[in-house]
Amino acid sequence: MRVVTFDIWGTLLDLSKFYLLLSRKLSFLSGRNSEELYSSILSTYNEALRVRLGGGFSKIIIDSGEFFSRRLKTTTETLFKAVTMTLEEPEISELAYPDAVEAVESVKSEGYTTATLGNVMFWPGMVTRYFLYKNGLLKYFDLTVFSDEVGLQKPSREIFEYIAEKFGVSTREIVHVGDSLENDLAGALISGSKAILVNRNSPTEILELGKSALLVNSLRHLLSALRELRE
Repeated sequence: MRVVTFDIWGTLLDLSKFYLLLSRKLSFLSGRNSEELYSSILSTYNEALRVRLGGGFSKIIIDSGEFFSRRLKTTTETLFKAVTMTLEEPEISELAYPDAVEAVESVKSEGYTTATLGNVMFWPGMVTRYFLYKNGLLKYFDLTVFSDEVGLQKPSREIFEYIAEKFGVSTREIVHVGDSLENDLAGALISGSKAILVNRNSPTEILELGKSALLVNSLRHLLSALRELRE
């Protein structure tokens, strides 16, 4: 195992916190109640995940933007403006989970090559790079890969093969860390990589899911999980 790849939202950065900031900006632009907008965004996100997984967004940024804007009863332009306005908010520096920076730093100190492997919705990967930078995470990655930039997305094996080619390794030498059963766990295993599933609600610190997969309830257990997979 030479390369550790990380999902971003739900693994390193808290998506619900970002959506809370977004709902406030949408409220400012539309005059609507921010709590109602926040609730609608969360429910729409769960719908959008299923659509994206089924290949329903051919032009990911604009198609998912239109999907969200219809559900939120706003315009795509307003939604995009709201995302842009969040970039000025001090709270975007508070999106990282408490265990995220220490975990990624420790993986780098162990000598692993590191990369992000992120799907996107209605904002581009470049914006998420900015969030990683503002949360002290970007500097730890040798490569940042986003689906809108490479034209591939999890759980396809091709995006894991893309990472392997970039680093000159086999997919068998990659361990992917993420919070989604479908996109992260299944995607990694389908490609021949190993997987560490993050479930912060699990009562068990480290749980074996198979010879190539483990579950952890905190990124603080990531190094221990990597050592178990290596053995």
